[in-house]
Amino acid sequence: MTRSLIIGLVVLLIVSAIILSGCKDDRTMISRILERPDRYLDRNVVVAGEVTRTYGVDLIITELGAYQVDDGSGKIWVLTRTGVPREGSVVGLKGRVESGIKVGRELVGAVIREERRRMR
Repeated sequence: MTRSLIIGLVVLLIVSAIILSGCKDDRTMISRILERPDRYLDRNVVVAGEVTRTYGVDLIITELGAYQVDDGSGKIWVLTRTGVPREGSVVGLKGRVESGIKVGRELVGAVIREERRRMR
């Protein structure tokens, strides 16, 4: 190997290490949201977990619904306008925490209004 190639590789490794060390998991545990909903009210959060229950309404213009996500620390309802995922699927989502929502016949203290979702 030439000296310039070795120096280039070392610089690449150092830059990669710096970039990766700046990355952090922005995920919020559902139990934290449920323990202190006032702290998260009207704030964006990122959560991930398994879909355990769904409630959907298909309309001509949009698909409204709600689904419950369990991350192992707790369960929270997520409101969506893009259709509900299947029960058992694993999702990651970003959304805004809201309060005092009724899902079906169940009154829920804190929910997340979905802004973005990814499925595994």
